[in-house]
Amino acid sequence: MTGNAAQRARRTLREDALQERGLGTLAQAYRAGQDVYLGQGDFWRWDRDGIPAWLVPQLEDLGFLP
Repeated sequence: MTGNAAQRARRTLREDALQERGLGTLAQAYRAGQDVYLGQGDFWRWDRDGIPAWLVPQLEDLGFLP
């Protein structure tokens, strides 16, 4: 697996772990600027990892995004 393919696979796995946390948890964490624990010592950091495309519409619906 090339570096880019490995990075994409890791991001996909991390996004899957993030999605398992549920919208309520993610919305609260995003609004508070808190990292989300993904397991195995890994955290989703909003400032580093950004907002996944699948979460943007939901955060917009909640009024958390312009």
